Amino acid sequence: MEYARQQRGTFIAADAPELRVEVDAICQNGLVDAMLALRDIVDGVRREFGIVPENERCSLNGAIVPYLLGITTVCPDSADTYVPGLFLGEYPLQVVVAYDNEVRNQVVDWAKARFAGMTTRLGQPILKLPKMVVEFKRILK
Repeated sequence: MEYARQQRGTFIAADAPELRVEVDAICQNGLVDAMLALRDIVDGVRREFGIVPENERCSLNGAIVPYLLGITTVCPDSADTYVPGLFLGEYPLQVVVAYDNEVRNQVVDWAKARFAGMTTRLGQPILKLPKMVVEFKRILK
């Protein structure tokens, strides 16, 4: 996590209590593999296609760990942007990642080719990960 923190060039301290609480909650609730898989999806699609999620629509915005992993781009370094307790809720954790309507299916196809567990719920593609369900929403612009 320290390497990711340094790479992001953030002012979030390595010993920040908020960071420690999030890391502990992610580890204790068995979300490590799911968080890393979500990071791999967002990063892989960004590298291969240049496609990035719609920043304001990710349900993990305001959390430190997703920011450090590159899942979100909103830096939660102030009281206005930090959202405490995102990883302390009910499980499986419901995560929404939104992409532009023009490219969302391309993202879903990429994830489907690399991860088992892709299905739909109410017409929306979802990926079932350990203790996490990721919904890929489309945004019409």
